[in-house]
Amino acid sequence: MDKHAVAQVFGRAAEHYDGAAHLQRRVADQLMAQVSELPLRQAGHVVDLGTGTGYCLPSLAQRFQPSLLTALDLAEPMLARARQRVAQVSPVQADLENPPLADNSVDLAVSSLAVQWLDRPDAFINRLAQVLKPGGYLALSTLGPKTLAELRQAWAQVDQATHVNRFLPASDWQAAIAASSLTLTFWHEEQLEVRYDAPLNLVRELKALGAHHVERQHTPAVGHLRPMLRAYEEFICADGRYPATWDVFYLIARKAL
Repeated sequence: MDKHAVAQVFGRAAEHYDGAAHLQRRVADQLMAQVSELPLRQAGHVVDLGTGTGYCLPSLAQRFQPSLLTALDLAEPMLARARQRVAQVSPVQADLENPPLADNSVDLAVSSLAVQWLDRPDAFINRLAQVLKPGGYLALSTLGPKTLAELRQAWAQVDQATHVNRFLPASDWQAAIAASSLTLTFWHEEQLEVRYDAPLNLVRELKALGAHHVERQHTPAVGHLRPMLRAYEEFICADGRYPATWDVFYLIARKAL
């Protein structure tokens, strides 16, 4: 994944992101519900990895009252938004796979719908295993391979270009954790369906979120959007609206004491 390109796309999306991030908030709320049950009465250092506009920061600050709350993101405009949510946050512009955090320094690392942009989970999991304190937790949500299946199938009827990113299967995440010094303590999968009045509304929402960036293997031909939208019409539901499936994984892992 071209991380510079991802940073640029999400930086441009920062201004409009919150207005379009309905599903992202729903997933973050589900993740935070699990995080709130962790046996951490307080946490000295909490990190939100891929914080975006900082939606999770107020909950993390209130629940754990950390002495240090770090918000890490690749896009500076996202960090600027995050700083507006929690005054005491420490913003860090950095790569998820190589966060500038000291070894054995973090009590809790949280990441909601950010790590799906990574090519492989191994480097990320191993780095987090280093920075977590013994007994520390990693909690994250990410997307699975069935995400946006309808959009993928509609584009496949039009051309052979890559229009929808490929997301890692559950087995890749589970194997990466099993090969690390972390132990998986919670795993949950769910498929969420969001419906739109028109397929074009989905396309526009993905652009507003910055989630339209893809690593292309073939260059798409000009003028294929309308044929794709017509192909998407085969997915119409009984209520006259159009579905988009999101395949979501939630996991919590702990570093041994």
